[in-house]
Amino acid sequence: MRKTESYSLKNASLGFKLLATAAILFSIALLGWTWYVSLSVIKFNRPSDMCRLLGDSLWALSQYKKGLFGVLVFFQAAAYGGLYLTSRVLFARTSLRRRMKKLLQAAATLLVAIDLLVWFTAPFIRTSQALVGYIGLASALAMIGLTLPPLIQLWFYQRWPNSKPRRVVVVGGGFAGVYAALGLDKKLGYHRDLEIVLVDRKNFFLFPPLLPSASVGTIETRQVTQSYRRIFETTNIQYKKANVTHVDAKARKVTMHVHLEAEDMADQSASEVTLLFDYLVLAPGATNQTFNTKGAEENALFVKELDDAIKIRDRIIDCFERAAVVQDDAIRRELLHFAVVGGGPTGIEIATEIQDLIHEVLLKRYPEIHKDHPEVYIIQSGPQVLPGWPEKVVETTTRQLKRLGIKLVLNNRVTEVRRDAVVLKEGAPVSARTILWCAGVKPSPLLASCSVVLDKSGRVPVDEYLRAQGFDNIFVLGDSALCIGADGKPLPPLGQVAFQQGDHMAANLARLLQGEPLKPFKYFNFGALISVGERYAAVDLLGVKLTGFIGWFVWRTLYLVKIIGLSTKIRIVIDWTLDLFIERSIAQLENPDTVHKTSADSGRELTATPQ
Repeated sequence: MRKTESYSLKNASLGFKLLATAAILFSIALLGWTWYVSLSVIKFNRPSDMCRLLGDSLWALSQYKKGLFGVLVFFQAAAYGGLYLTSRVLFARTSLRRRMKKLLQAAATLLVAIDLLVWFTAPFIRTSQALVGYIGLASALAMIGLTLPPLIQLWFYQRWPNSKPRRVVVVGGGFAGVYAALGLDKKLGYHRDLEIVLVDRKNFFLFPPLLPSASVGTIETRQVTQSYRRIFETTNIQYKKANVTHVDAKARKVTMHVHLEAEDMADQSASEVTLLFDYLVLAPGATNQTFNTKGAEENALFVKELDDAIKIRDRIIDCFERAAVVQDDAIRRELLHFAVVGGGPTGIEIATEIQDLIHEVLLKRYPEIHKDHPEVYIIQSGPQVLPGWPEKVVETTTRQLKRLGIKLVLNNRVTEVRRDAVVLKEGAPVSARTILWCAGVKPSPLLASCSVVLDKSGRVPVDEYLRAQGFDNIFVLGDSALCIGADGKPLPPLGQVAFQQGDHMAANLARLLQGEPLKPFKYFNFGALISVGERYAAVDLLGVKLTGFIGWFVWRTLYLVKIIGLSTKIRIVIDWTLDLFIERSIAQLENPDTVHKTSADSGRELTATPQ
């Protein structure tokens, strides 16, 4: 495999490092000397007077010591030129994104040009004379600041004395996998003998906490994703788009399937690719858990993938379109009933997002539909929503759900999911044409093909260092790991568990590669937060409890911080801002004829009676 090189500064020769550092220090010293000489012709009592009096000093020099003034201007230009050229050379090798490099270089060019301009014109233009000190100080600090990241990358990094090549393969690109790969790259990724490879069947990282918002159009569906190649642009991590089918732990070999068209393959084995590893990180995530409920796989929608968000949005809009036309009142009510199975955070957030979409957007655009006809249900098998969450958050959430008019069906288990109803263990079925299954997850079936020990739930028991039983070179993270917490109970399949495990495993693997002792993983619970409708959230953060608008603001801020990629953060903020002032689109993205699995409606036509 061809290895990328995003850390050429750290791997530069000692001679190059010394020469570049000397050029920067000399240019800074020359810049300081020009200021010192310029200010030496006048007296000032306080350092804060320097910027204000520099213009007066330059004017005096241009009038009485023209030769010295010319020399100072020349050395000022030389100092900036040295800083500028050195920073350009270093920036070409630094691990910054291409656009960021261009932006910083453009800003540096503009600052230098403005500073030299005011130095030249200070003796003749009063405005330049007044501003030259302030502009000069800002330009100098900016140029020196631009040289700091390259200098840090030149000299400050974690040494790895080992010279034997090592390959680390990360299976799965969720929170745990991405944080593990990025963490290891940050510590030792510069080393040419270390190869980090991440394999995932999708070519993008998905941010699941915002899938409910994407499902109803609060934000654009693409905004909850970020391309792996974009994420790893400034790293030495390699990404491979493939579906891992088998892991031979003893042979240290990963088998992957690459999708190829039949005409592209001379034989079927062309689509099978093997990848050897020295260390393996298993983080394939989880799939939907239906508990073998009859009809769930066939008739329910899930909230797990990006495609699910698009299907949910189109299904809701299509149900309103059909309900606006159909004449049968029973069918109309079925079309306008939305049932969410599962009262966990995903189920509550998707239910409240649907309720907001209905009452804030759809009812205003569909005058044919009475406001009392749409109904949203949350069906939970236990006695409360959010089982295991802080009591205060549960109480606040339950109260807000009732205020929104969402119907709660508690202490009742789903026995069957039909195309037009949810059958309950007790009581009458809940009629609905849109049924969302959010009742839990189960470990990826890939784990059964990985030659590791599994518990009865299908997860991999791990030790305190997050290693699979019997293996010193295989780490298991996230939803796939059975990791026991400080209270003796397995840690839940949550995002904050996954990214903490990813960070910790990266640090431990770096220690392992350097021959240092490993440190046990200790999970820290930051708290819980959940959005419960438009501009309302319940938050328990480090013991601080917030509700309402403030909680909603904290909820959005924390999610924004965890989103990977500055460009994605900016786009999401723009979408959130536009949603405050501009109505969401209700255009269907999929073919309306394929939104529903069948066109027949229990033998009844959905077409309108001709008028």
